[in-house]
Amino acid sequence: MNIHSKHWFWLFICTWGIVWNAQEIFAQKNKKSKNNTEEIQNNASGANSSSEAEYYLIEGMKYFVLEKYEDALENFLKASAFSSENPSIDYKIAETYVKMDNLAKAEVYASKALEKEKENKYIYLLLAYIYEQQQKYREAATVFEQLINANDGEKEYYFDLAEMYLLQKDYTKALENYDKLETAFGLNENVIRKKQEIYLSLNQIDKAVEEGEKLIHASPQNVKYLISLAELLMNHGQASRALSLLESNTETDQADPQLALLLSRIYRSQGDTPKALNTLKPAFANPDLDPQLKIDLIVDFLQEGESNSVNGDLLDLLALITQVHPREAKAHIVYADLLLIRDEKDKALTHYLIATQLDGNAQSKVWQQILALEAQKYAIDSLVKHSEKALELYPNQALFWLYNGSGHLGKKNYEAALTAAEEGKRLAYNNPQLQDDFSVILGDAFNGLKQYAESDAAYETVLKNSPNHPQALNNYSYFLAMRQEKLSRAKELAERLNENYPDNPSFMDTYGWVLYKAKDYKKAEKYLEKAAQLSKRGGIVEHYGDLLFKLGDPENALRQWIRAKELGGTSPQIDKKITEKKLIE
Repeated sequence: MNIHSKHWFWLFICTWGIVWNAQEIFAQKNKKSKNNTEEIQNNASGANSSSEAEYYLIEGMKYFVLEKYEDALENFLKASAFSSENPSIDYKIAETYVKMDNLAKAEVYASKALEKEKENKYIYLLLAYIYEQQQKYREAATVFEQLINANDGEKEYYFDLAEMYLLQKDYTKALENYDKLETAFGLNENVIRKKQEIYLSLNQIDKAVEEGEKLIHASPQNVKYLISLAELLMNHGQASRALSLLESNTETDQADPQLALLLSRIYRSQGDTPKALNTLKPAFANPDLDPQLKIDLIVDFLQEGESNSVNGDLLDLLALITQVHPREAKAHIVYADLLLIRDEKDKALTHYLIATQLDGNAQSKVWQQILALEAQKYAIDSLVKHSEKALELYPNQALFWLYNGSGHLGKKNYEAALTAAEEGKRLAYNNPQLQDDFSVILGDAFNGLKQYAESDAAYETVLKNSPNHPQALNNYSYFLAMRQEKLSRAKELAERLNENYPDNPSFMDTYGWVLYKAKDYKKAEKYLEKAAQLSKRGGIVEHYGDLLFKLGDPENALRQWIRAKELGGTSPQIDKKITEKKLIE
C-alpha cells in the first residue's frame, strides 16, 4: 500500500464529488398499494417533489462542472428544499461552499450529510478536510476515528489520523496511530520517516535510529536506507557511529556514489582529508553523478587551503572529472586553476583552451589566464589570435587590448599595435597604471615605425607619471642606444633600472648594451657577462659575444655566438658572425 499524507483530499475534490447519480437518487418507486386513492395521491405528490429535486440537482451539477459555483449552489439549495433528507444533496452543497471558500457553511452541510449517512467514507473525508482547513485539528481527528470505526476496512486512514495529532503536537497519539498502521499493513517507509521526525523533535535519537534500522534489516541491499540512517547520525554529532554503520554493512554496494560521498564527508569531519579524497574516487568515476556537485566539492577543499600533497590528490580527482565529463567546461577551468597553482603552466593552458572550445562565451577570467600564459611563453602568434577572440567577446576590457597590442608588437605589426594601444588607453581612463602600460606600447610601436619623436614623447609621459616604470626604462634606454641618440639619457635610465631591479638579466643586458654603444666596454663587461651567465636568451648571449670581440677576445666571442645560436632569438647576423669569426655590425 502506498501511504502518503492527504491522500484522501483528492477523493472528493474532483468534478463530481461523491459518485451519486441523480437518477439513482430519485429512481426509487413507491411500492405501496395503488388501490388506495390517498396513497396514490401522496405518491404522486412525492414523485413530483422527487422530480423537482432531481431536476435541480442535475442543473446544479452542470454549473458545478463549469465552475459556476454560485449558480450551482442556487440549484443545489432548491434541490434540498424538495428533498431535505437526502445526504447527497447536503454533500454537494458542502462541496460547493468549499469551492467558494465558505468553510463555515460547508461544515454545516457536511455535518448534516454525515448525520444522515454514516457509512459513506467520502462524507467523512469532506468533513475532515473542512475541519483541517479551519485548523480544527481535534475535530478532524474525531472524524477520522469515526470513519475508521464505522468502516473497519478503512485502516489506511490511521495515517491521516496520526497527521491530525501531529498538527496538535500530540506526539504520543500520533505514534500510536502510526504503530496501528504498521500493524495493519506492515513496514512502510513513509510511516518510518514520520516516526523518526517525531522522535528527533523529542530528542530521542536512539528511538529514531531504531526506526531506521528496521528499514535496513528489511532491505539490507537498499543502500538508500543505510545512507539515510548514517546521515541522521552525522547530523546529530555521531560521526563515529555513522562510520561504523557504513563500514559494517559490507553487503551494500560500496561503490554507490552517494555512499562514497557520505563516507568522504565523515572522514573529512574527522580530519582525515587524504582518506576523504581517496574515498571520493568511485563517486567521481561515476558518470551519473552530477559533475557540478563534484566540482563544488573540489572547490570546497581548495578554499580550505589544504597542503600541497592534498592538492596532488585534488589534481587527480579533477583529472578524473575531465575524463568522465570531457565536455564540462567548468571542470577544465578548475583543473587548469589548480595546475597553475602547482606551476604546471603548459598543461594549465591546454585545459583553459579546451574550456573556451566547450563554452563559446567563456568567462573573461579564463581568457585573462590564457593570454597571460601565452605572453609569458612569448607565444606571439597565439597571443594575437586569442586576444582577438577575447576582444570579440569582451571588447570593452582594456587588458585584452594590452595583450593584443603586445602580440602585434612581437610580430612587428606596428600599426595594429598602435591601434590596440590607443583603444586600450581610452578604455583605461580610470586606471593610471594600465594607461602607462599602453603608453609603453605606443613608444615601442612608434619606434618601430621610425617615428622617434612620438616614441620618445610616449616614454617620457610614462616616466613623468611613473619614474621607475621598468618597461619604459628598459625599452626607452635600449632604443636610444640602438639609435645612438641621447646616450647620456639612455645611461641615466638604464642605471636607474638596474638599481631598482638588480637581479634581472634582461635589465642587466640593457644597461650593458647602452654602455657598449657608449663605447664604455670595460664597464659594459660587468653587466653583459653576468646577464649572459644568468640568461638562456640567445640575444643576450650574443651581446656578450660582441663585447668580447671588442675587448680583443675573438675565440671566446665565437663560443658565445655559437651558444647564442643554439638558444635562439638572435640577430640576423649571427650566422655570418660565426662563419667569418668576426663582429658584423
